[in-house]
Amino acid sequence: MQLVYVTILLVAVLGFWVRSHSSMPGKHWYLLASFAMVWWMLSVGLELSTHSIDCALTIGIGAWVGIVLLPTFWAFFLYEYALGAKVPRWIFRITVFVAPVLITSAAATTGWHQAFYGPETRLVTDSGAPYVYFDHGPLFYVAISYLYFVIMSAIIITGRAVQNANPAVRSFFLKLFAGTIIPVAANLSYLIGDFRLFGSDPTPFSFALSLILVAWLIADNRWVDVNAIARELLFYNTTDPVLVLDPRGRTIETNPAAGELLKESDTAGVSPLEAGELGDVIRHLVKNNALPDVTDIQMGKRHFAVRAHVISLGEGQKQLGWAVALLDVTTQKIAAQKAIAAEQMQTQFLATVSHELRTPLTVINGSLGLLARGSKLKEAQREHLLDRATSNVATLTKLVNDLIDTQSLSTGEFTMEFSECDLGTLVSDATASAESLQPDKNIRFGYQRINEHLMVRADRERLGQVLSNVLSNAVKFSAPGGSVEVALGREADKAIITVADAGCGIPPNSENKVFAPFSQLDGSDTKTAYGSGLGMHISRQILDRHGGSIRYVSAPGVGTTFTIALPLAA
Repeated sequence: MQLVYVTILLVAVLGFWVRSHSSMPGKHWYLLASFAMVWWMLSVGLELSTHSIDCALTIGIGAWVGIVLLPTFWAFFLYEYALGAKVPRWIFRITVFVAPVLITSAAATTGWHQAFYGPETRLVTDSGAPYVYFDHGPLFYVAISYLYFVIMSAIIITGRAVQNANPAVRSFFLKLFAGTIIPVAANLSYLIGDFRLFGSDPTPFSFALSLILVAWLIADNRWVDVNAIARELLFYNTTDPVLVLDPRGRTIETNPAAGELLKESDTAGVSPLEAGELGDVIRHLVKNNALPDVTDIQMGKRHFAVRAHVISLGEGQKQLGWAVALLDVTTQKIAAQKAIAAEQMQTQFLATVSHELRTPLTVINGSLGLLARGSKLKEAQREHLLDRATSNVATLTKLVNDLIDTQSLSTGEFTMEFSECDLGTLVSDATASAESLQPDKNIRFGYQRINEHLMVRADRERLGQVLSNVLSNAVKFSAPGGSVEVALGREADKAIITVADAGCGIPPNSENKVFAPFSQLDGSDTKTAYGSGLGMHISRQILDRHGGSIRYVSAPGVGTTFTIALPLAA
């Protein structure tokens, strides 16, 4: 009796667990089989506890409801779980309503016809615990034949599942097949060999064992095989996010990496599975049963390539969902972007250098050609041509020097010699030199400084190069007759140099272009101001090595003010 009630309790607990296991196919049949099992086991317990043949016979007749429905629901469960198909309605109606009513009615009316239980049915009390000996009649064997037909159907179902299963889960279905054979062996031992368990039919106990075995196999899939353990380790330990989705695209399970990613990407309470690039991919997968042509997505600062694999129990079986893996390609994406940027920079470098070389070379070549052939040229014309050639030679020299400096900066060979110097003198000299730039534009310079010697520790030549670049740009982008205002002041322990022009100005959000190498705001062939695009890049690098900074404020059509900050010498 205690074994009966312990078995009932265990089956009920496992049934409760299965009820909460929403991803288990055919779980409602498993629950109904558990209910029928409990019905049958309760009948066995009551039958063992009675000492009246009439009472025992009544209980035995009532037990047939559970006896018929248990293998029926078990076969339905295996049909949906192993084959992934729905039980046809006509089979459900016949086996769940018609067959139990006919068999139970035949057992209940045995007192009239005695074709189900014969006259030799009696209570045996001479062998320890009393039990009921049932004299089985022909209708009993008809009922048993029907039940064997149902159980053999279940065996065929599991055998087919073993045959068609993927190799990774085949051992699981072999155990399921063995669990289906157990009740058959127990019942045959009872019918043929009169084997009894506690004086009763061992079949319900064997069915309980099968239910427990299946629940255990499903609950703890470490029993499946070593492959399952390896898959589980990969699923939970991989750094690539993996999601298990049902056929509607709803999440059944995620590995820790996917859970953390979804948590990080959950913005404003909206899951990335419902919105965003990942949601779009999953919706396309559900609708078309295939991934879109482009599966690269971005979540936060990371990039992923989406891969999806159909989940089914074998070839030709019903699709149960998808396993979606997100392969982190952030590193490859960044590398590709850097490669593209490097290629663009190289292309821009070649275009800029060739353009900036062509202009002065054309002028030099034309001037020297005219001088070589122009014996009739006047002295003023000769001087003008020589000035133009000399000026463009200086432009070429600056371009070559800028290229050398840029190469030195990238290789770490850029050296500087620091010494203490008067910043006021440096700014004054640079401003005076800038007044000779483009004299035909007639740019007016203003220089304002505080009455204090501002001493800085700097490389005099390199700092002069910075000032020359900034002042040259101010002249270059100023309109003829414009003005450039230079100011030198102090803020706390820093010297501040400002260079303001009233030129064309710089468009908003152009800082990356202003200080990037080989970059010019106007890259067209019709531009009026030329240059290598290296000056401001080199200037920022030099100031960084001085512990200083350079920034600007500007507005198109208003002008630009560059501000240089340098730490004062202690």
